[in-house]
Amino acid sequence: MIISRPQTGKVRTRRNFVMSFLVGLFLIAPWVVLPEGSPLIRLDIPHRVFHLFGGLFIPQEGLILWFFLLTMGLSLFFFTSVIGRVWCGWGCPQTIYTDLFDRIGRFVLDSKYGKKDASIVGKYTVYFLWIVVSFIASFHWIAYFVSPYVMLADFVNLSFVNQTYFYFTLFFTAAMFIDIGFIREQFCRYACPYARFQTLLMDEHSWNVTYDFKRGEPRRDGKTKIGDCVACNMCVVVCPTGIDIRDGLQVGCVACGKCVDACTSIMARENKKTLIGYFSLKQIETGAKIKWIRPRTVIYAILLTVVITGAIIQLVTRTPMSMIAASNKSMPPILIPDNKIRAFVALRIQNIAPIEKEFQLSASDTRHGKEILIRSGEENNRFKLGSGEIKSISVVLETQSLTEQELNEGYLPGSIVLKNAQDPDERLEKKLSLTLPRR
Repeated sequence: MIISRPQTGKVRTRRNFVMSFLVGLFLIAPWVVLPEGSPLIRLDIPHRVFHLFGGLFIPQEGLILWFFLLTMGLSLFFFTSVIGRVWCGWGCPQTIYTDLFDRIGRFVLDSKYGKKDASIVGKYTVYFLWIVVSFIASFHWIAYFVSPYVMLADFVNLSFVNQTYFYFTLFFTAAMFIDIGFIREQFCRYACPYARFQTLLMDEHSWNVTYDFKRGEPRRDGKTKIGDCVACNMCVVVCPTGIDIRDGLQVGCVACGKCVDACTSIMARENKKTLIGYFSLKQIETGAKIKWIRPRTVIYAILLTVVITGAIIQLVTRTPMSMIAASNKSMPPILIPDNKIRAFVALRIQNIAPIEKEFQLSASDTRHGKEILIRSGEENNRFKLGSGEIKSISVVLETQSLTEQELNEGYLPGSIVLKNAQDPDERLEKKLSLTLPRR
């Protein structure tokens, strides 16, 4: 486990602001409840719904999930190719919480933090505070799946033992304490998958934390001054993963910028510009400006734009209702007097709007353009569903009188329509093929 030396500077100040914002957002978001009563963000697995900014999404909307995952993947590709490992240094929870744990350690132990001669009481105080932070973070992580108000009430009333979320909270608390407290940089260097393929996404024009080897090398050797690098090794001392940025781009570099602030302060004493900063490799080699627009970034940008556009279209044209229709296999369609067909269909209807709505059912014979009588047990086939509520019903379909030719067609293509009773334009249609009984 590496405990790096603290470092102040412009990059550190900016990272403090970004990290504070991200941690604050993470802690506040699950507590926010919108005016209509739905949470701002929650993945409600037991009820199989996902609340997101007032929208309600269900697992059957696989295309929206596909767009979301594709957007995340292409965003990673695009931003890495342009500005390097910005996620690792500025947004990754591993980096943020490692920094927070270090702050706690230094607050309690001061200069003894990370030293073997630190007091036992101090060490265990640090461990205790780490566990508290891990529990708070884990509690809020689980709060994205379970109401934090319900969990808090259960914890206060000591009625949490039989709740599943309690054991998940304990597991993530232990995992975070072990990972951030003791594994740390080993995860970034040996386990993080992103670190493995970053070199495939970056090129010589990517803007990343880079060492200016043309100015810095060869390094100062004793009193012999050749390059600008004074061989102070401060860039290594402050590095949270223990690498030497002067050896070039490495898997272990998380682009946190601590070496930038360290080198800036050292070079300021020499009245020179920093040797480590946010540069591109090509910029250092030739002195040319960064080439932001290049085939790699253009391709990623086009793909990302197409996917985001598709996602927006899908969300705008999305119908906030769901219906699954299936013929009752145990009760096949039958022929009744007057050459009518009676069929039995099972429906599963869900309101995926953030408010209560009234729905109405209707059915039609799509081949012959005739209405099909539908009996659902509800008055005028109307019923109300609250936000996220599911209704499973069995309906009876009854066709109008069919001719001999129509009866001999083998099957009858029909459709069941679910529409908003207050807004007929908001409708969902499901095709249904009714097998005609043999005569």
